[in-house]
Amino acid sequence: MNLPCPLLTPGSWLLTSCIFLLTSYSLLLIPSHLQAQSTIPLNTWRLHLSYNTINSIATADQLIFGASESGILVLDREDNSIATYNTLNGLSGTGITHIAYDAARKQLLIAYADGNLDIIRDNTVRNFNRLKTSQLITGSKTIHHIAILGDLAYLSADFGVVVFDLKLLELRETWRDLDATGKVLKIFESTFYNDSIFLATEKGVMAGNLNANLLDFNNWKRTDTGDFAIAATSVTRFNNKVYAALTNRGVYRYDNGKWQRETVITGTSFGPLSASASNLLIIADNSLWKLSASGMLTPVTATPISAPLTAVADVQGNLWIGDRQNGLLIDVTGTFVSVLPNGPTFSEAFRMKYLSGKLFILGGGFDAASNPRNNNGVFNIFSDGQWQSTASTGDLTDAALLNNELYLSSFGYGVERTDNAGIKTVFNETNSPLQKTGTAPASVYVTDIEASDANLWVANYGASQSLHVFSNNAWQSFAFPFSAARYPLTLTIDMSGNVWAALDPAQGGGVLFFDPNDNRSSYKTEAIGAGALPSRAVRTIVTDREGYVWVGTDQGIAYFFSPNADAVKPIFENRFLLRDEKITSIAVDGGNRKWIGTERGVWLFDGAGEKLIYNFTTANSPLLSDRIRHIEINDETGEVFFATDNGIVSYRADATVGAPAFQDLKIFPNPVTARFSGTVGITGLATDAIVKITDISGKLIWQTQASGGTATWNVRDYNGRRAATGVYLVFAATEDGAERVVGKIAVITEE
Repeated sequence: MNLPCPLLTPGSWLLTSCIFLLTSYSLLLIPSHLQAQSTIPLNTWRLHLSYNTINSIATADQLIFGASESGILVLDREDNSIATYNTLNGLSGTGITHIAYDAARKQLLIAYADGNLDIIRDNTVRNFNRLKTSQLITGSKTIHHIAILGDLAYLSADFGVVVFDLKLLELRETWRDLDATGKVLKIFESTFYNDSIFLATEKGVMAGNLNANLLDFNNWKRTDTGDFAIAATSVTRFNNKVYAALTNRGVYRYDNGKWQRETVITGTSFGPLSASASNLLIIADNSLWKLSASGMLTPVTATPISAPLTAVADVQGNLWIGDRQNGLLIDVTGTFVSVLPNGPTFSEAFRMKYLSGKLFILGGGFDAASNPRNNNGVFNIFSDGQWQSTASTGDLTDAALLNNELYLSSFGYGVERTDNAGIKTVFNETNSPLQKTGTAPASVYVTDIEASDANLWVANYGASQSLHVFSNNAWQSFAFPFSAARYPLTLTIDMSGNVWAALDPAQGGGVLFFDPNDNRSSYKTEAIGAGALPSRAVRTIVTDREGYVWVGTDQGIAYFFSPNADAVKPIFENRFLLRDEKITSIAVDGGNRKWIGTERGVWLFDGAGEKLIYNFTTANSPLLSDRIRHIEINDETGEVFFATDNGIVSYRADATVGAPAFQDLKIFPNPVTARFSGTVGITGLATDAIVKITDISGKLIWQTQASGGTATWNVRDYNGRRAATGVYLVFAATEDGAERVVGKIAVITEE
């Protein structure tokens, strides 16, 4: 796959305009092709990747590469421009574990947790997937490290070492089953010393002569007893000696055929060791140290260094650090600064919520066992193509707006309100009826909040009164006569103001229905006459645009058209809808279509759940993972956001929320050039309007019906032929024909 710019040719990037925001410890670089757009074209994708966690760094003469799990950032030191590379522009997947630069051939090697290997050379990404697809290798295929010597790269993996030919881009040989008894042995890193290769393994350190037959496990020398009878996580060469880091032991030096412990440093855990001309760089217990050749140990500390994961020095002696929270850190100017492309500050979104034109990303929350995750309170906001982060209480689970005031819920700290003056108030057990249900000091567990009319509904997990409503600065609380109701996970409010709650499957599951007007409740289960759910393991619940309440379970989908009737299970392909799928999220777009997240991708069905429109997976789309955690939709633009366990990606769909009457009609792109091969979008329509496209003489070319407030045209006529050059008229009317509008589209078929 060709990349949009010569990745490995410094100085030739088309990145001429960057936005710089420089403080004493942060640097934001946004290149021209990465400057975020407020909207993207119909039927296109964009990734929203976090580069706040950098786990591997590689240096070239002018370029610096930093790897997150899902992408690569490339910094050109000549003009301080930055590019990012991901699955949209060439990479084969996510789960990046290590990168290495082959200076002789000017190519970058990218290793993955699934055994994949990408090689970027001459503006082209070549994928080597023989390890990933090999049937001979069982178990984990994770590649942990790449070491380069001459024309060969040595890949340290969970199954052994792969020797890879850098000229021919093919496998030379694989050293497997290297345990002393010929069993599988995990290899974490390698380094070279004289004519030998040293390996850091899950059982100490191994060394083998590169001129020997290293396919034979008997030809290796092992140091795996005494202090070395544990995992060696890293090994490198410094000052003509080999150094190894041992878990819970420290750093050891190989000198004159013997291993000796460096008494100057200890640690329970170690990151990768790295050597510069003058220092050994050591990451121990989230701290970075420099060890000189004379044995002097110096800490490396600065404001943006929070939890270093990797560190390297370039040929000029500049230090580059990959941090867990602050991205790629550099000290070229003598002061550390952080290089961060525009994006969220974390990858794992627990929940997303669109509020007043802004997308809120909450990190959560609680885990699958409903235990606090102990996340910090930083949440992200995406607005007008830009990301920003804000601090709040910890373990955030949801967001809501009520009377233009922002409310954030927390699994531990209750509910935080920020009023119009910016004053924050935290509602917990001391100033509200919210109840503590754990032993920790912060154990007011709120799993969800929903604003409806003048009310804020609050789900208080584990409490005897598990549902609360806050209105006009007053609280009211409710308890229910069945134990499962004490454990609500997520809420929805139907068009009658009734509250529906999905209940924790680990505590009985099912659905709680509550009518606050009559103070009437019921418990929906899989039993006929009591809900007829596909399963009590309900994971998500949402109200659609017709007022039906849709429920996603571990065994498919159902919906309630009335709280007094059993659920309806849609039929698709002669079986209950997605009955074999674990449903993790449901979102309703402007056309009342159902976007359904599962652990095997995303499905889009029509309003009734009977017609499949899309099925996106990692195999046929830029989804970062098939495990979907949450789906949220920008109703104004139709952009659908998918939170996966590997990050956030969005897709601009062709449905927006309509209005009873026509709004400002917008047609884009307009004019349609010969190079354009996508779909024309027509927005501002009345809900589900009928749209007709004619030529200038009035001949009908195309007719369709809007999805909500948006209609699309593929610039073709009924026979599938590309529309000829000319001006075309757009007529739109409500279904009863009561109102009409007219627009124009210019089409150019030849340049």
